[in-house]
Amino acid sequence: MRRCKLCRYKRRKDMDYVIVAFRSRTHTMRFAEELRKRGVPAEIVNTPKQAYVGCGLSVKVSGRYFPFVKRLALSLRFDSFAGFFAFSGGGYKSV
Repeated sequence: MRRCKLCRYKRRKDMDYVIVAFRSRTHTMRFAEELRKRGVPAEIVNTPKQAYVGCGLSVKVSGRYFPFVKRLALSLRFDSFAGFFAFSGGGYKSV
C-alpha cells in the first residue's frame, strides 16, 4: 500500500471511492464542508440504493482519503451518521 501525502495514512487500493452516508441533509452538507476545509475533494451525490439509509444525499470521496475521512467522521460524532460504503469493481460494500 502507498501512503497518501495529505493524510499520512496508507492508501487502500481496493476502493475506487467511498460514500459517507448520513440520515440528515444538514449533516451531509456540514461534513462535505469540513472535508473541503481540510483540503479533501468532496462531492455531494445521491445515496446509492444499496445503502438503504438516509436522507438521499451522501458525500463521495476518493478511496485514497478513506483513512482520514473515517477518522474525521468518527471524531465529529454526527448523530445521523449512517456508515461508509466503498465502491470497487461495480458494486458497493459496507466498510
